[in-house]
Amino acid sequence: MTALRPDFTLLNFETYEEYLQSFQTVKDHRYLGCLSAINELAKLGYRNTSRIYNEEEFKLCRMKTLELMNPKIKMSITSGHLVKSNDPGLQALAERETPNLLKKLSTIIFVVIRMPSGFDVSSYMDYEMSLRQFDLNVLGASNWKEIFQGNQKLHPKSSDLSYYNMQKKQVTHNNSDNYQTLAIGNSLLFLHKGDHKIIDPEYKSGNPTSKRRMIFSPSLGTIVLYDHIVRKPI
Repeated sequence: MTALRPDFTLLNFETYEEYLQSFQTVKDHRYLGCLSAINELAKLGYRNTSRIYNEEEFKLCRMKTLELMNPKIKMSITSGHLVKSNDPGLQALAERETPNLLKKLSTIIFVVIRMPSGFDVSSYMDYEMSLRQFDLNVLGASNWKEIFQGNQKLHPKSSDLSYYNMQKKQVTHNNSDNYQTLAIGNSLLFLHKGDHKIIDPEYKSGNPTSKRRMIFSPSLGTIVLYDHIVRKPI
């Protein structure tokens, strides 16, 4: 069997019989009369130039399409429900956890912390990738369980999309599973790998590809969230 891709037109039909009926014409019933003969004619593709599915293909392809529309979270545990405080930063991240894991929303977090030396360290991080790395126990991953419980801060990492250490004058740029980082001159842009939309952190409002929200969090300090509605998942 040829590999089947999701076909959104199949969502218009509940059964294979309804699917075949969509190819029937008044002339078919007038001249053939026999429903089984009409259906066989439809299966042979005389009424359509596109691919005609057999019953097994119809069911499998329709199921794949439904799974694409309503994917299941494959993460073993989510942690956002652990937020018990009124911290607006933690609450905002908890609200975005599931949509990010489902890849319906892609959030970039800008976080800045002040070191004991008085210098700032900041980064832009791919929220979905950070959540997944924690779930997979990747070495050095942010502990989202502890973060959501308010026991640990969210720290910038040199492996994030973009990282800046003021004291060391260290700047790094990295690609993530969801984004390609584009550092062009003094401009910093993030290209979503699925739908190829560009997120520009410098936009304060009116950005057509993302919404920007600045939040002061007692636990996390001032964070900025860039929410991009994913039009084509990776």
